[in-house]
Amino acid sequence: MTPAGRPRAASTRRGFLKRLGLAAAAAVSAGPGCAAGAGQPQRQALGGARRKPNILFILADDLGWMDTAVYGSRYYETPNIARLAERGMRFTDAYAANPLCSPTRASIMTGKWPARLGITTPAGHLPPQPDEPLMPDRAAPNHKMICPRSRRFLPTEEYTIAEALRDTGYRTGFVGKWHLGLTETYWPERQGFEFSFHGAPDPGPPSYFSPHRFRTGTVTDGPKGEYITDRATAEAVGYIEKHRDEPFFLCLWHWAVHAPFQAKEALVEAYRARTDPRGKQDCPVMAAMIRSLDQSVGGVLDALDRLALADDTIIVFFSDNGGNMYNTVEGTTPTNNAPLRSGKGSIYEGGVREPMIVVWPGVVRPGSQCGEVVSSVDFYPTLLAMAGASPKAGQTLDGVSLVRLLEGGKGLDREAVFCHFPHYIPATGNLPSTSVRAGKWKLIRLYGEGPDRADAYELYDLQADIGETTNLADAHPETVAKLSRLIDGFLEETGAIIPQANPAYSAAAAAWRPSKDCRLSVAGGSLVVEATGGDPYVWTQDVPRAEGPLVVTLRMKSTTRGGGTVYWGAAGQGKFDRSRSVAFQPVHDGAWHEVEVALPVEGAMDRLRIDPATAPGRIEIDWVRLARPGGEVVKQWDFPDASR
Repeated sequence: MTPAGRPRAASTRRGFLKRLGLAAAAAVSAGPGCAAGAGQPQRQALGGARRKPNILFILADDLGWMDTAVYGSRYYETPNIARLAERGMRFTDAYAANPLCSPTRASIMTGKWPARLGITTPAGHLPPQPDEPLMPDRAAPNHKMICPRSRRFLPTEEYTIAEALRDTGYRTGFVGKWHLGLTETYWPERQGFEFSFHGAPDPGPPSYFSPHRFRTGTVTDGPKGEYITDRATAEAVGYIEKHRDEPFFLCLWHWAVHAPFQAKEALVEAYRARTDPRGKQDCPVMAAMIRSLDQSVGGVLDALDRLALADDTIIVFFSDNGGNMYNTVEGTTPTNNAPLRSGKGSIYEGGVREPMIVVWPGVVRPGSQCGEVVSSVDFYPTLLAMAGASPKAGQTLDGVSLVRLLEGGKGLDREAVFCHFPHYIPATGNLPSTSVRAGKWKLIRLYGEGPDRADAYELYDLQADIGETTNLADAHPETVAKLSRLIDGFLEETGAIIPQANPAYSAAAAAWRPSKDCRLSVAGGSLVVEATGGDPYVWTQDVPRAEGPLVVTLRMKSTTRGGGTVYWGAAGQGKFDRSRSVAFQPVHDGAWHEVEVALPVEGAMDRLRIDPATAPGRIEIDWVRLARPGGEVVKQWDFPDASR
């Protein structure tokens, strides 16, 4: 059965492609192809016996497509990643299987689409809960669709790339961020790695500087102030030195450059005086973090050269998702992915198109470039082929080997790559969706965003519009229909859990979003705020940009406690701030009361936030009204009973 509880189609990936009329031999080129290779290498170990190539997989975290000089940044300095590119092949159209980390990491480890695994958000730092159903039976009334939960761990039944290479004679080591299971049952040591240096919980290190404060795992603290990017590099170099005389598969999966945004102060200060000629990237802290990541790449390259292993070592460099554009650091976003649209946590290009470099001495032409469309699911079959191994009989792999491209060929035995991201991500504005990239075209299916909550579609010509600025769906209905059929086949083949219409959806409630400390529902004509923590609030951008001053009036009843506050945001003023707020004292006696708050707004208001309490409990809001001081109503929000 699929995670959604319905029978899975008895078909293989090739069968799926054939059903769509795509001949397996009909390779479709998605770009200018790849530069010619230099022939197969002749690797010799001591004594003259052939040896398998070492494999070093360097994975950055949250490093965007435009976050290195190799890909066009004129603010960040990455000379060692440039050294890597000079030795290998740079891919221009490489995709993470998901715009967030755990799903992409799972795709690398298994060669499977995250949809097939049920891992579609980065939940690997949470308690596993293996028996929890992945499809809930309800959703908040501000969501049009009920969306699936994500599996929180990589099942140990999966035959990982580490297990496959270990079984062919490789020593296997893992250093860095895992994020595929909180408890020891699912740690790297149980997934094919003989050596592991990792810590949990995994989204980012609790502190980049020692003491690092991981709760569990195998990370040990170094001297006070030790930078964890440097420590991971030292662990990796130590592993290489120890296994220099035998083939090894080493994953150096950095925490960098994920939050918390912490960097060496000397590097930060050096970038404060630096400006981006493009006028896009301007965060000194991120620049310093990327510089430390780049120095790590230099450190392992130097070690391979020093140990005379460079000619016997394949190197893969990749990132798990796009650059972060929703947090703030010193008043600016951590990075800017322009010309790509959006970033981490979004299905648009800025969330999924990644830097990718592959070094394969004797095969890949140094300094070459490839424009074919590839995906993180492709690493598993590629690394197997590089090691001279084959998948197990009957093993499901969604990826395809890239050896043909690395040897200088063109085309792959595949029509398209996919991303299934069926989640609301408020920080990025992402809506539940699935995308397909085929040739120059990218189609996004947005679940429930059409009339009467039918699906909506966005179509982009990435060759002409890499920034996804112009939706061509209406102009090319035949292309939409063709690519939509590809999505249908992908969803069926992988057993993907598809969002379903939410019967509790309320258009009025949809305009309001809850904080992490409360849940929203609609009942009896009221917006019900169930406060679960000490900072419950609701906020909306459904504001007609009225010029201030303004008055907010609301009718509410509450059985919780604490003071209330109304915040507002005006154009160009950033996030909600205490300087743009007015306190009020709600009555928490369980009866209805009207509250009126005068807001000294300057400029045009563009968002509104109401904090009705500071403790757990139940609050009901009958209506909210925004008016001018003279009484002219600018906007009123009512909350009729949920309906379709």
